[in-house]
Amino acid sequence: MVSEVKPRGREEIRSAVLTATSALVAERGPDGFSVRDIAARAGVNHALVHRHFGTKADVLEQMLAADAQGVVEAVVQSGLPTRGEASPDVVAELLDLLAASPSYWRTLVHAVLDSPEAALPGTASTTELFSGLWRDSDPDDAVQTSVAGMSVLGWLIFGKFMSDATGADPEDVRRAVAEHVSRLMP
Repeated sequence: MVSEVKPRGREEIRSAVLTATSALVAERGPDGFSVRDIAARAGVNHALVHRHFGTKADVLEQMLAADAQGVVEAVVQSGLPTRGEASPDVVAELLDLLAASPSYWRTLVHAVLDSPEAALPGTASTTELFSGLWRDSDPDDAVQTSVAGMSVLGWLIFGKFMSDATGADPEDVRRAVAEHVSRLMP
């Protein structure tokens, strides 16, 4: 699907390219398209993608940062508690909210596999989200928060696959993950 309205100006071009990249990642994965595909989807010349972003890796990095910020904003705007204890129902709501951004999680997996240093604290909005999620200032909470984050990310990435492979009801798996994560929270 190619955009019929040509974006004009730096911000419109950047927005169109990031939107196109996110859609292509959702459809094909981060390795399944080129800068020319991004440009065609965004309705711009491929040279403009290079001019405003650099390489395809740079576009993916900036798309990932923008999508991460969107996930963080959605969590904040939801009003769900992100500090202190969280019931399984609250965690389940958070899981649903996070699951609404599948292309982000898919791109994040590829980014972390390609560049493990991307998970360093402070390098991505969602790294900060997970490192601070339900965590108070106690440094001992970091281990539990890490396990909770891995459980959530595992569910986001492999939940459907594992449910299908084992014949488990996806809703039962979601609920079990929510209960598990809830028990880990201080």
